[in-house]
Amino acid sequence: MNLLTPAKRLLILFLIIFSFSTNVISQTNIELIRLKDGYPELIQSVSSTAITWKDGSQFQVSEPSRLYALMNWIKADSHSKDTITIKDLQCDHYENIFKKMYGHNATEVKKKLVVIYWMQKAFGHKYPLKVTTVNGIDKKIQRISAALENLPQSYWKFVENPGGSFYWRNVKREPYLSAHSFGIAIDINSHYGRYWLWDLQKLKSQFSFLAPVNNIPMKIVQIFEQEGFLWGGRWHFYDTMHFEYRPELFSKESGSQTQYNGQLGLHCVA
Repeated sequence: MNLLTPAKRLLILFLIIFSFSTNVISQTNIELIRLKDGYPELIQSVSSTAITWKDGSQFQVSEPSRLYALMNWIKADSHSKDTITIKDLQCDHYENIFKKMYGHNATEVKKKLVVIYWMQKAFGHKYPLKVTTVNGIDKKIQRISAALENLPQSYWKFVENPGGSFYWRNVKREPYLSAHSFGIAIDINSHYGRYWLWDLQKLKSQFSFLAPVNNIPMKIVQIFEQEGFLWGGRWHFYDTMHFEYRPELFSKESGSQTQYNGQLGLHCVA
């Protein structure tokens, strides 16, 4: 029986590590290109080491070590507001990017907000929403609102009484900001929404046995996603009442079809 020599074992280990590292960097370049395609009004160019904004400033992209690429659970080091790490890109944590786009604090974000009356033809001035004008999000919300009004009235119950738009806060039980903090998100009627944590608490079960549940008609989801708003039902930790503007998470080749479906965030569970 032929056994591998120590030198051959070392070579195989090196090739495995190199392969993992190459795949991670390649995927990172894809994520960066999608970021540029998603926000062409604000991002001038991207490379494997930097994001260049149209105002001339740059974000540095921190590359992982080979060991980090092999052991994905190792947490990235803390970084400055002008840096984004590979871990951020892999795990969909773009807080520094959003702060650059929409405002670094609540005061800055508020300066770019306008009030949109949600489905005004259907509900009048009953539901004012504060949303940002950055990336034309206010206009996109208006188009979504008009499209929803054109649906049969049987759909309106799902989108009336929206839970809100702008609200500077962290995601519950997390150290990072909610998309609502930037005026780029809206929650529709919570009565019909399903949230993984609520369901987990009701079932008193282990999360591994919790299957996604949805009551929101896909026609509504499609209207939002055609404008670049990702549906929270796409996340592994689902939140089916939630929509947020995330054009970088949609495949350019497939138009309005999101590249994620129930898997976003799954590989970053730790």
